[in-house]
Amino acid sequence: MDFSVSELIKQNTPGNSEGFPAGVPPSYNWYQGWNDGGLWSPPADFTAVEGWGQVYSKVGEPPYSNPDATVEVANAKTYVRIKQAGEWTLVQDQARTQLTGGHFVPDFVGNVAIPMKATPLAGATVAFDAPPAGYNNHFWYKARGTYPAGVVDAVYVQMEMRVTDPNLRLVAMVGADWWRDARAPYLDDHSNNPGVGGSNWIELSTQWKTIGFYSMSADGFFASPAPPLRGLAKETLPPRPQTPTRSGENFIQDGPAQLAPLSSKQKHTTADGTDGPAKAQENGQQSMNSSSRIIPAGPVTAIHAPSNDCLLTFALTLGALAKVRWTKPAKPRSNEADVRA
Repeated sequence: MDFSVSELIKQNTPGNSEGFPAGVPPSYNWYQGWNDGGLWSPPADFTAVEGWGQVYSKVGEPPYSNPDATVEVANAKTYVRIKQAGEWTLVQDQARTQLTGGHFVPDFVGNVAIPMKATPLAGATVAFDAPPAGYNNHFWYKARGTYPAGVVDAVYVQMEMRVTDPNLRLVAMVGADWWRDARAPYLDDHSNNPGVGGSNWIELSTQWKTIGFYSMSADGFFASPAPPLRGLAKETLPPRPQTPTRSGENFIQDGPAQLAPLSSKQKHTTADGTDGPAKAQENGQQSMNSSSRIIPAGPVTAIHAPSNDCLLTFALTLGALAKVRWTKPAKPRSNEADVRA
């Protein structure tokens, strides 16, 4: 499939979404796609990260259902950038750690979700059922990626996706959350899992499409691309609109449930301030914290402990990076206080 640095930068430049997610309030700052409301670098004492993806019906498309249709996700990888060395380290790989997830209500209010069937396919590929009416597909790795504290300043997530039914009109986004460590539980104040951000919305088709997200400037990524893009960085950096500053002035600050960019915080606060589990029980539906990995009963499962691969990556990285350190990032934006996990 065709993919390039210029296409990736387009996916991470405001205004380039190919559609919008049905059921998500336009006041959410990730409704339009790419945004910078999260922490591009992790807090100094954090040691884990979670790459994720989500798929929605496209706004403006008529309802359509096919119980046999699936969304296929392949070759998902998450890299972190070692600040001092300027090098990228692979910390999550679908070929080693499979994806899991659930069908969430589109706005994540109350964290209401139902199980989502995941069928492993040949190679590093999994097939998820297409989003049923009134729900999305939200998925992540079964184990968080890990790294030594104080050495990372950016993350890069890349996934390949396609649908099996040409009549499906779906849009997809990828992104990441930082985590305090591989086993940290979800906390209501979101101190264990601040969000990083997400890409623009990309319309899916029966042809494979690569979607990526990086938490740094376009110029910085172009100068030091992650390994999947390294051989493509000789092309000319494309012209693009001015990237918004990280002051917070470019994003909507009003509304009952302000959401930061695909942070795990965005899945735990209801519009009226009540907690999610009560709302889920009220509706007779199951509640599940996507980033805290509280999973509904059914075929969807998740692992809190780090995988052997993550531990191996940690050991190898730690030995190579003993001299590396970084400084603590700026304080999270004020609108993150209201957002989902």
